[in-house]
Order: sequence, then C-alpha cells, then structure tokens
Amino acid sequence: MSIVARVRPDADQDVLARRTGAFEPRLSTAGEARQLLTAALRAAGRERWADAGVLALSEVVSNAALHAHTRIEVLVEVHDDHLWAEVSDGSALLPQQRQYDQQATTGRGMALVAALTDECGVYSLGPAGKVVWFRLGDGDPSATSEQDLLAAWDLDGEDEGPVDDAGLVPPEQTRTVVLDAMPVTLWLAARQHHDALLRELVLYEAEHTDVQVDLPLADAARNLVMEAVLEAVDAAQQAGTATPAVPPGHPAPLPPVPARFALHLDVPLSLRDGYVALQRALDMAERLALAGRLLARPGLPEVVAVRDWVCDQVVCQLAGQPSLPWGGTAQARFETAVTDRFHEVAWDDTAVRESPRGVVAADDANRIVAMSRSLAELLGWQVDDIVGRRVVTLIPPALREAHVAGFTRHLTTGEGHIIGVQVTLPVLHADGHEILCHFTVERAPVTGGRAVYLAFLEPADEPGA
Repeated sequence: MSIVARVRPDADQDVLARRTGAFEPRLSTAGEARQLLTAALRAAGRERWADAGVLALSEVVSNAALHAHTRIEVLVEVHDDHLWAEVSDGSALLPQQRQYDQQATTGRGMALVAALTDECGVYSLGPAGKVVWFRLGDGDPSATSEQDLLAAWDLDGEDEGPVDDAGLVPPEQTRTVVLDAMPVTLWLAARQHHDALLRELVLYEAEHTDVQVDLPLADAARNLVMEAVLEAVDAAQQAGTATPAVPPGHPAPLPPVPARFALHLDVPLSLRDGYVALQRALDMAERLALAGRLLARPGLPEVVAVRDWVCDQVVCQLAGQPSLPWGGTAQARFETAVTDRFHEVAWDDTAVRESPRGVVAADDANRIVAMSRSLAELLGWQVDDIVGRRVVTLIPPALREAHVAGFTRHLTTGEGHIIGVQVTLPVLHADGHEILCHFTVERAPVTGGRAVYLAFLEPADEPGA
C-alpha cells in the first residue's frame, strides 16, 4: 500500500454504482457520507467492502470537516473489482507525508486510511483546494480489529440518520454575546492550532481512557464562533472594508480582515457548557502536547489567552455579566517567556553571540535564545537582559498580532513563507522608538525535532542597505 498522488482513471465503463454528495463541514457530515457509500455498495451488491470503506471515508471526511472548514464534496464509485472514493474540499493545505513529525497534524489519519485500503493519496486543485482519494479491493490490507477502529469515531457499526445540528434550541432561547475588540487575525490562526489539537485529542482518546471531555460539544461551541468570524471576514472583504493583516511586501498569506470590531454572537443557552468543555479539551490537549504525547505543538501564550478570553466571555455574559474587550497582544505579560510551558532547546549559541553581524536567534516557542552584541547595542539592550524574553519584545505593538498569527500558522502547518525572504519592517528599540530594518529569517533544525530561527538584521538607513 502506498500514499501517492493519483487522479481517478478516466475509464469508467465498469462502474456498477456511482453516488455523489455535497456537504457542509459539520459534525454530521461523516455519517451522511457513510450513508452515501453504503447505498452505493448495496446497489452494486458489494457490501463486503462496507466495513473498511465506511471507516476510511469517515477518517477522510472528518479530516475535511475538522481542518478545511469548507464545503465538502464526496464521490463514490463501485467497480467490479474495487471501490473508489474521493473527498474534495476548499483547503489548499495538503496532508503531505513530509510533515509526519512533531509538527504533523494529519499523519496518523492517512496512515490509518492506508492501513484500511489498497491505495490512498491526495492531489492538489491549486488555490481551489485538494482531493483525497482511496481505492479498496478484495485484499486484506489491515490486521487492526474492527472494534479498535470503530472506537476512534465512537461508531456502533450501523448507519446514522441525518443529524440537524443547526437548531440546538429554539431561537427565543438564545442570548447575544458581544466579543468586543475581536482579534480576527489572531483567532483565525488560533483556529488552525485548535484544529490540530482537537484532531490529535480525538486520536488520543481512541487509545486512552483519561480524556474526560465532551469533544462534540466543545467542537460545536468552537464552530459557532468560527462561523461568525468567517462571515464577518467575508462581509468585510465583499464590502471592500477589510484591511491587510501584514504590511505591503510581507510574504505571509494572512487574509485581509475587518478592523478590530465587536462580534455579536447569538449563543444558544444550552451551549454554555460547550465553552467550558472547549477550554477543558484545549487545556488537556495543551498539556499532552507539552508532554510530547501529541503530534501537534503547544500553543503560543497569545493563542491560549485569546481562546480563554472568548470562552470566558461567553460563559460570563450568559450568566449576566458585562462584556470585557480583548486586551490586545501588546501586553507586558506576553513579552516574558513562560519557562514552565516550553522546554529549552539543546543548541550551541556561540556563533550567534560572537557574530559581528546583527543576528538574533529564537526557538520554536518564540523565545529569544541568543543575540549578537552588535544587535543588542543597536536595540538598546544588554545581551543578558534580552535573552530569555520572547520575540514580541522586539516587535512594534501594531504588528504583534500578525507576527503571532503567522508564526502559529507556521508551527501548525509547516508553511514558511517568510523563511529565506528579505523583508523590511520596523523593529522596537528598548526605549520604545522604532528602527526600520532589513532582515532575513532562516530555520535551523536542532535535536528532538525542534528548531531555532535566525534573523539577520541591518538598519535600512545604513549606507548601501
């Protein structure tokens, strides 16, 4: 069995049954897709492929629902000697095998599909998204028991009826919550990190009994906020009022978003416990990630803080308390490294400390681990005082949200749009004034799957700069 990129063969004269469906990215989608597949197999008289087929399709569709957050299209074809299935979504991010390390978020899922099927793979549709496919025949590709695999999705082996998750309670039993000064760019990045954590927590739950959280309820609460944010972003972009998240010329693919605004969220009263469950689930996932028991990385402090703020605001406002706005990323508490959350990297900083160039090194916790003396003098710091602080210490307040969002996106997806590209941005001096600098960032892998990021800086107003 192999995970390769392959387009469905054109020859389809032996197709016994074909079914297609389009679904919204919600919790019921996997069950609806399973019904589609079993109907096709029943029509073709090939029910013997049902067990492995529904499990593989559930994994692929669940991945699309949890990570893509776009419309999902499913194609199932039953041939005389095999079953062919495709799941397409609007996310261009591919579940590539190169990410099967501590930064990976999809490695286990595709490995499971590979264990169940004869072949599986993915091919890109460019900016329009991707297609994940698998082929299943009469072989015996997996020795994994049906009970073990069913436990991963809490299935009972029977077809599920459609679930209406749009109306948890009547409209009159909702209450409007105001998320004032909503940091859209940061929340969109946090969404990607939450996707990774919760997906890994689902897989962890399948093998352990110490997960005491309601994951479906937590995901419903998260999706309610996410849908409202995405609607606000789309509305602003359509109206032409969205503003760039990064300065001109910056290569980060952060989308234009509405300026800081008050997000009005109609929350069903019965979903109040969902935000408690969401905090509990993400706290548990963060602890597991810190212990190295998940593939996902721990979240940066700002990412943890913004989801705590969202959850606390929903719970408190449903209890009758007033709205409190988001305090922003330019807070002194974010400049100080949280040493009990991130282990230090094993790395020799001699070359940076003794470099005649302006260079600063930071680890994958966004913590400064070394700085050359020349750069420290330029920025008004003593080397011993700046080392150990977080990189946001050097970033002007107006750019911190975009920096945290971009770095979180990099840690979550592996994308490195700024790596190796020269950019010109202001850097914050210790006394508060800004110095425009050219800089280039390079990533240097270190032991244990960690990384150090080296930024080479020089003032933009220097001769020849």
